[in-house]
Amino acid sequence: MSLDAAALKKSANDTIHGALASDPAASLLKHAVKIWARDHGVAENDLCGLSEMVVNFAKSAIRDCERKIHVVA
Repeated sequence: MSLDAAALKKSANDTIHGALASDPAASLLKHAVKIWARDHGVAENDLCGLSEMVVNFAKSAIRDCERKIHVVA
């Protein structure tokens, strides 16, 4: 499956997690993490958990950066 086809295809996991299904960047990141993990020998059973942890980490890092930004007018 090509990256384009995979990015357009909703997985069952994305349907369960409605917030991620509506966020294309999170879906693409999850897909990329799964590809990377498979290439590095991570077991299939651990792929969903790993991708969820990476997406959650990325979201929390973005929120932390947003809190540190002070708008000076």
